[in-house]
Amino acid sequence: MLTTDAAQSRVSLLLTVLAIAATAAFIGITGWQLTWGGGPFLWHISHPSSWQGALEAGGLAASIVAGFLVNRRWALLTLVALPTLLVLRRHGSDIPLALDLIQFEIVIGLGMALRRLLRLPAATESADYLLAFLAGFALWSVAAWTVSALNLGSINALRWLTLLLAIPALYGGQRPLSVYLWQRLRDQPAAGRFWGAVLLAWLISLFVRSRYAIGYDSLWYGLRGEFVLAPGDSLFEPLGLVSPVYYFPKIYEAFLLPLSGLGSSSVVGGMGVLLLVLLLLTCRLLMRAAAVPERAQPPLLAVIATLPALANFSFEAKPDVFATLLVLLAALFGIDWLRTRRWPALALMAATVALACSAKIAAIPFAGVLVLVTLAAALRPRQPVPRLAPERGVDARLASAILALALTAAAFVLARTWWLTGLPTIGPDPLFKLWLALGFEVREPAGTLSWTQVQDWREIPPLVLDWLLRPQRLPHIVVSWTGNVWLWLALLALAAAALGRRRVAAVTQRPWPLLALIAIGLVLATGNRYLVRGGDGNYFLYALLPAIILAGGAAFGRLATMPRAFAVALACLPAFALFQAGYSFVSGAWTPGTRALDLKFDTRWRDMRRRRADELEWAGLTRIGRHLREADGVPRVTGAVEANAKNWLPARFEDVETISYSRPDHTRSGDDLRRFIATHGIDYLIVPRPDIDREPPSVPAALASAAADLAQAPGVQRIVDRRYELLDLSGLDAAERARLLRVAER
Repeated sequence: MLTTDAAQSRVSLLLTVLAIAATAAFIGITGWQLTWGGGPFLWHISHPSSWQGALEAGGLAASIVAGFLVNRRWALLTLVALPTLLVLRRHGSDIPLALDLIQFEIVIGLGMALRRLLRLPAATESADYLLAFLAGFALWSVAAWTVSALNLGSINALRWLTLLLAIPALYGGQRPLSVYLWQRLRDQPAAGRFWGAVLLAWLISLFVRSRYAIGYDSLWYGLRGEFVLAPGDSLFEPLGLVSPVYYFPKIYEAFLLPLSGLGSSSVVGGMGVLLLVLLLLTCRLLMRAAAVPERAQPPLLAVIATLPALANFSFEAKPDVFATLLVLLAALFGIDWLRTRRWPALALMAATVALACSAKIAAIPFAGVLVLVTLAAALRPRQPVPRLAPERGVDARLASAILALALTAAAFVLARTWWLTGLPTIGPDPLFKLWLALGFEVREPAGTLSWTQVQDWREIPPLVLDWLLRPQRLPHIVVSWTGNVWLWLALLALAAAALGRRRVAAVTQRPWPLLALIAIGLVLATGNRYLVRGGDGNYFLYALLPAIILAGGAAFGRLATMPRAFAVALACLPAFALFQAGYSFVSGAWTPGTRALDLKFDTRWRDMRRRRADELEWAGLTRIGRHLREADGVPRVTGAVEANAKNWLPARFEDVETISYSRPDHTRSGDDLRRFIATHGIDYLIVPRPDIDREPPSVPAALASAAADLAQAPGVQRIVDRRYELLDLSGLDAAERARLLRVAER
């Protein structure tokens, strides 16, 4: 029976009320919980760097939007280019952005050169640029890891290699991606230009944030590539470090090495913001594959770009955005292969999976399940369907070249871990146990951890509620929130389906790869109990973004026949995006905003040097830091230093407490620690002095015992600073080191 107009109006009204009420509840409850409801962010919001930084960001966004809406050359110059340059200059982010863009475009240019070498048509679509990035990144990686394997891969050498590769990149003869996107944005209708301008303003704000918000993990290893990844001439050099983070797949950190050691956090962390652009392009292609209505795609992209779990890691020196990009590209190629059964799409899926697993260990279970489900789905009879994005079939020669380069690069990464640790991978837990069962042995001094525990299922209901509405109760999720917009979209889709609304445009190919990512994400989120309750938001990005895309397609696809409900639901998306953007702006790395308003435009772009000096001065380590800088090479240091300062030391520092987590046998006693010091060539030991200002860091008994003995040894130099003391063992000769080892054996 046909639905009457009155019944349709009631259905539309119900869905409209549901959309508004759920939006108010989801945003309102979470916002209250984070502030007046016991959350930590009232102080952050009131800080001048937050609200004045937000005023600056909002003013820039308004100017950029106005410029693109006018869309005339004078408006783009005066309302877009000039304000952007002023903001970047004020924060010292202009030169870092230029350096990142140079390397970024060189890599894409390499992929374009490969296209030209194969005599392929000129790039005209975003999919062409994504393929060019894959090809160029894999080619750059093979070249960089090859010279590193030959002991020619110093940071300076990798910089020269990158500049040398600019020559074939110029041969590509294509528009740079930045120019392509600028021209595409100008060609959009007014609504498209509006959302593109909003996204551009947000990306600029994220890049500026990379100067101020430096997370613990970034400082631990991402921003210390010159100390803990390649201080010499090779990525394969044994560095005597223990923690497994130093032996994880490092293809992305190696890519950042030409930008390391320049004294800027933005130039290293900001690369993730440029990769976020590629991720958003990939999400747009997946939205088309999931039949998301065209009008809903731009605001959904804004929701994705502002998701704190993604935005707060986009400016970190970590591979989260890069790995997520690769996994979603694998899903896109998997969907394309299931639709066409053309092997180049399968080859590209394999290439992106190999690179993703070489970038982040957390991507391995997601990539593995994606591949298995895609292959299983291929066993179903294929129905003839029209072709979706990418519009043209991928050239078989290009796909073969990308696969060969990606597998070669992945082999280098795996070889590094195997060479340094004795295992193909140092995690995750199931693989680690598999390697041991197959007879592999962990090589000294590498250690490992158990990252998950058996789940307490009684904890699941309150944990889910905390994820959705009370993130302040989860120590890491509070600064990497996974959002609740995906649930809002899913509820709207279910309500529309329950009220009899069908999708206007059916999905021509069931997106099994995306469904696989959501399923394994749900299993990992609820089936494991993480060391920190709730885990980290970046763990689940591989499932969150597909959930938003598929739920968005299901919701707006069913609302498309009801203009009022569709328009109201569409208007709710900017509310979610604005809330998420504000949350991200005050929470990333526990750093509020950017900088209070002023008229200082002489900010130095090399911010790390001044910040390092300030942090060491605060910690009472200035004299020790100066002594380490004057040492030959990269000094190897251990000891006990407070968490806020230890990774600012200009040295390859690893504290005894961290060592004890992964290798407790090295820190059980003073003799064990002395053996470790002697065996792995550690020349410096830092111990805290009694402090009258604040509580000194705890000193493990093994460290106290070893330090007491070493302090009395002939040839050991003692550097006494305000709050710490450094024991310099570099003056000990070989005989004295041998004596230390004999003492340990007794």
